[in-house]
Amino acid sequence: MANRRRRNLLDATLLGSASAICVLDAERRIRFFSPGMQQQTGWTADDVEGLVCEFAAESSTPKDLLVSTLAPSHDVLNGMGKTVRAVLPHSSGSTLKTTLTFLPIQDEGGTITRILVTCGEADSDLTHKSFSLQLHAEVTALRLEFRKRFSDQSFVGQSPAIRKAVDQAELLKNSTCGYSIVGPSGSGRRHLSKLIHIASEHQEYSFVALDCRLLTEVQVLDNLRRLRSLVDEKGSAAHRRMGTLLLVDADRCPREVQQWLLKNLADEATGVRLAATSLKPLNAADTLDWLIPEFRDLFSTLQIELPALHERGNDISLLAQFFIEEYRQTMQTSAESITEETQRELLFYRWPGNVRELQQVIFDACQNCFAVQLRPEDLPFAFRAGMSAQEMPATPLEGMSSLDSILERFEVEVLLKTLTACDGNKAEAARRLGMTRPKLYRRLKTLGMDEDE
Repeated sequence: MANRRRRNLLDATLLGSASAICVLDAERRIRFFSPGMQQQTGWTADDVEGLVCEFAAESSTPKDLLVSTLAPSHDVLNGMGKTVRAVLPHSSGSTLKTTLTFLPIQDEGGTITRILVTCGEADSDLTHKSFSLQLHAEVTALRLEFRKRFSDQSFVGQSPAIRKAVDQAELLKNSTCGYSIVGPSGSGRRHLSKLIHIASEHQEYSFVALDCRLLTEVQVLDNLRRLRSLVDEKGSAAHRRMGTLLLVDADRCPREVQQWLLKNLADEATGVRLAATSLKPLNAADTLDWLIPEFRDLFSTLQIELPALHERGNDISLLAQFFIEEYRQTMQTSAESITEETQRELLFYRWPGNVRELQQVIFDACQNCFAVQLRPEDLPFAFRAGMSAQEMPATPLEGMSSLDSILERFEVEVLLKTLTACDGNKAEAARRLGMTRPKLYRRLKTLGMDEDE
């Protein structure tokens, strides 16, 4: 989805022969592959974005030959624009004789941050200045889109808890102190932290998130050491430096990592802002013996609390509409709103995956929908299965003396709900339950559920 958004923006800003372009980063990795370039080569952006363009002595596949052809020369890497004749391989195995123009883009310090590669016959009127103007339009469009994605309007919600969280985030934008965001996974903790980063003085530097639960202690320390080395690297591009370090689930951060952070990144002179997310407050009773007090103090300036989605009331409807409009714009889906029945189902659901789960449900529903409103039947199977599980009765432990009686009552409830949904059609009920009709009849008789019931 992000790649498609970038391509749409570039289509609007790049014209003529420059529409067949490829953008490399400072490490010669393909970061953008335009629709025009895809048409020229037969490769999609998903096929090649992320590959490193370097000269290879032997190219065993057409894709290897493509990235080798797009590799910039030493002159380009030293800041010199260059146009060369080349043979561009096609994914089908054929080739195209063309010209490639390499234009290195430098920051104010003279460091190359991007390399623009255009495919097509050289135009005598296409000067370095026109390239720069086109690239400036591209970068401006991308920055506007990025800022829109992480603006205050992108954090949707009108519930009191969300408004309070947004107000607290506003206070953090003009400071460099550490902070923590407490809430369940998928509630928007990371998005809010990125919003704070984009609006702060660290916005030109990278936002780095390390998950303390998913990564091992060795992996976290290895990543931190590499990031720390970039902090002291002189002359490096801004995006290579770390501006904000977010520790996801910091309440489970290994003690050795805590000690390393206190020793190497706690000093404000490093220019790195420390932030943390956790399921519970870092000063909760069950973390007192685990977290080093000085480590906990790094994030104690301000604590933002985000509630679970099912506690946010009508915010569910607002978020659903926000995602529908986003997918309508970026994915050209047909849905513009939701029906009242669909809205009731969304509000009734408990959303264990919170906002992240809602976004996925709306995405799948928009893919299934061919009308202007999302209907209940457009909602994906995963949502309907979650609704069914939610509607099942709680285990009746009180007053039950045996497991058999608990299972029997549960089976009766399931059979009754299924028969009701099928209007008493036992053949259809048997099909939904994955049973044969004779087996269903036997179970109904055994449980004393006669024809009238």
